[in-house]
This record gives sequence, structure tokens and C-alpha cells, in this order.
Amino acid sequence: MSMIFKSRTIFNAIFLFSVLWASTPDSTEKIPETGYILPTCDSLGVPLFVDGINVGKSPIRRPVPVLAGFHEVGYAPPQIRDAYVKKQLYQAIKKVYVPIGDTVRVALYFDQEYTQYKAIKTENKITHYVGMVMIISSIYLFWRVSG
Repeated sequence: MSMIFKSRTIFNAIFLFSVLWASTPDSTEKIPETGYILPTCDSLGVPLFVDGINVGKSPIRRPVPVLAGFHEVGYAPPQIRDAYVKKQLYQAIKKVYVPIGDTVRVALYFDQEYTQYKAIKTENKITHYVGMVMIISSIYLFWRVSG
């Protein structure tokens, strides 16, 4: 990642946190250069994230204010670092563009993806173990043939 992208992501996180902290339920004031994201999910009580920040559990009643631009919305926690698992959960994290003053609705489907997540994680572990056994077997066979 470039340094500009990292600093913009950090700025977005700080902005989102400050807006969520300062907003009141009766607040209708529009902030310049912002848009809104309204994530929806097919399951109740699922934690939802915008740019890696937990914005609440589904269903979310009010749109989340964000800076205009690209954002990642999903229910997969940012702690998932395994690129293989993240790649397989392409519906768990969606990248959306939010124009100034507009509200973008993002539909997320948790039930199907969560069961796939468990299977993919197990599959990934098994693949690693099989690979390790094959490497060790190859080294052993090479050692036996050469010795």
C-alpha cells in the first residue's frame, strides 16, 4: 500500500469516529464533502464495519456519515489478515464509492458467507498441512536416494 492510501484510511477512520462520537439522534446537520453509507444485512445482530471501524450491529437505523470517496463496508472484522480467506469472502467486504451528499445502500449476506468462511478456513489449514507433508516427504526421499 502506498503511504497516501494509508494516511487517507487513517484520516477516514478518525473522521468517522469523531462524527459517530459527536452525532446525536436528532442531528440533521449536513457536513460538507460527506456522503452516507447505510449497510443492511440479512441477519440480526451482525457487527458491521466501515473502513475497519465497527459502526454497530445490524439493523442500523441511520446512515453512517463518511468522507466522499471509496470505502470498504462489510461484516468481516479487520483482524482477518489471511489473504486467501479474505479473497474467498468477496461478499463479506464490499468496496463502494460514496458521492458528496448521497446515501449509498450496501446489502450484505451473512448466513451464506459465514458458513463458507468456516469451510474456507479449514480448507486453507488442510492445504498448508498437506503441503508441509509433501515437502518433508520430498526431502526425505531425496536424502534416501542420494545417500
